[in-house]
This record gives sequence, structure tokens and C-alpha cells, in this order.
Amino acid sequence: MPSQMDQPNHLLSVVTDPEGDVVFIHGDRAGLECLRSAIDRLLRNLAEGKTDHDHFRSTDWAGSELTTSMLSSEKEAGCRSVHHVKIYSWSDEWKKKQGL
Repeated sequence: MPSQMDQPNHLLSVVTDPEGDVVFIHGDRAGLECLRSAIDRLLRNLAEGKTDHDHFRSTDWAGSELTTSMLSSEKEAGCRSVHHVKIYSWSDEWKKKQGL
């Protein structure tokens, strides 16, 4: 079992419905700024011609970017916390190479 880390001081939770077809993102200002910062970094790298990626993990998965909270209605519906989100940035060249 992964070691527990201190919980982040922000809210950034990603939850899926039981089938995994719908994603819910819950964020407070600090959590959304964390997400925006990662996206801004990916955009800067793309502007320099670099493809890149970033990881967001919950403390359950040895990270500190994601929280695991969800609405009580989501819990009752059987929704699941996402513990690892990977965000990729692709140039046009790499989109074609990857078949995206």
C-alpha cells in the first residue's frame, strides 16, 4: 500500500461516474490555479516546439496534486475517485505520429 502523504491545502478532485463515462472535476481557487499552472507550462513548451506531459496524483498514489473528496450524491451513486491524471500536450507533428 502506498504511503500516505499530507493532504494538499487545496481542492482538486476528479471523479468518474460508475461506468467511467462522465468525469466530474471539483476545485477551489487554489486547486484550479494548480491545474492552470500545469496547463500554462504545457502551452509554453508547445510554443517552443516541445511536447510534454504532467501528472496529478492523489496522496493515495504518492502525490499531492489531487484530493479525493466528492459530493455525497456522487458517493451514493457509486462514483469513483481518480487517483492519477496525465495531461499531454501534442504538437501537430506528434498528434499525427500518435494517430490522434
